[in-house]
Amino acid sequence: MENALYYTLSTIAQTLAGALAILVAAVLFKLSSLSKERELAADILRNNGIDPDIYLPMARDRGYEAMAARVQEVSGLVIAQIDFLRRACAAATAAYKTWVNLRLFTALGATVGDIAACLVALPYVWLIVAMVRRPSE
Repeated sequence: MENALYYTLSTIAQTLAGALAILVAAVLFKLSSLSKERELAADILRNNGIDPDIYLPMARDRGYEAMAARVQEVSGLVIAQIDFLRRACAAATAAYKTWVNLRLFTALGATVGDIAACLVALPYVWLIVAMVRRPSE
């Protein structure tokens, strides 16, 4: 009975650790592609004389129309009808929203918690704790 529990818990922990490694790799790949998407939009704005550090957050928070109005107010550039700028801002906004998606981090946290629970529940962990514990006097 103890062997079955030991092998079950250690197999669960190993399987979840392997799944976690694959999940982390996928997350890093996705974050890299989202970062490239944002940089592409920033380059497009920069090439059109618009500061992306100021105006991309504005487009994300208040929408493209508000950003275009502010650009026109500050610099005189009329960009409200320029479709490729609108698409670039929309792509950067979608990338940002995906980036901060908490479901991904919740999945990572749950997997790490499951691995930790399996490792704590392994019988040899309790044996080590019993061996290290000071004898009561």
